[in-house]
Amino acid sequence: MDDFEKGLMLSGFVSPCSINELNERLELESYEKKLRNENKDIFFRRVVLAAEVAYQLHEEPTFGRIKFQKLVYLCEHVAQMNLQNRYTKQVAGPFDNKFMHSIENEFETNKWFEVEKVKYGTMNRSKYKPLLLVENYKRYFQTYFAQHEKAIQQIIDLFRTETTDTTEVAATLYACQWELKDTPAGMSESDLLQKFYEWSEKKKRFKPDRVLSIWQWMTKKGLLSI
Repeated sequence: MDDFEKGLMLSGFVSPCSINELNERLELESYEKKLRNENKDIFFRRVVLAAEVAYQLHEEPTFGRIKFQKLVYLCEHVAQMNLQNRYTKQVAGPFDNKFMHSIENEFETNKWFEVEKVKYGTMNRSKYKPLLLVENYKRYFQTYFAQHEKAIQQIIDLFRTETTDTTEVAATLYACQWELKDTPAGMSESDLLQKFYEWSEKKKRFKPDRVLSIWQWMTKKGLLSI
């Protein structure tokens, strides 16, 4: 916060809440600028991949911001983009909140999608409404992801009608396996469960039977290995 902003705050023109919002916005803008400067190609590829996920699933009733991020995470891995270090451990699993903000900005800038906040009961859900130029992302998708299109489509189809909770568990299990991949003794069922529950205290709301059921389903579909 610079001296001018501090002065406004002390004078009562800017509330602490709006100062926090201003700082958050500036942080997000700095993050987006850094992403573009570091590797414009990788940044845009992620946006294009996210557009494919949104295009196919935007009409599904289970598709919201959390599920969207989880599927982008899984698709990045099957597309061998190796972007694990961009994700942090959030309660809902691996999450890159700043990049989600960047995606939504890029969607609207390119006139691919408009992001709307829709109220469902006591909760707000992000809805992705296709815009006039939405079809334009497809030529980039074919250029970048033709080699991995089948694997990406498998992720989208597998989770198309799954709940946000199931997708959250699946993405977290995938992240846990990633952390265990270099373990000399290999990964066991108990190792995976331990990692899962160490992720966050709130993971305890998922019973072991359910976690193992999703783990077995993912293994059967070739998304996890032991």
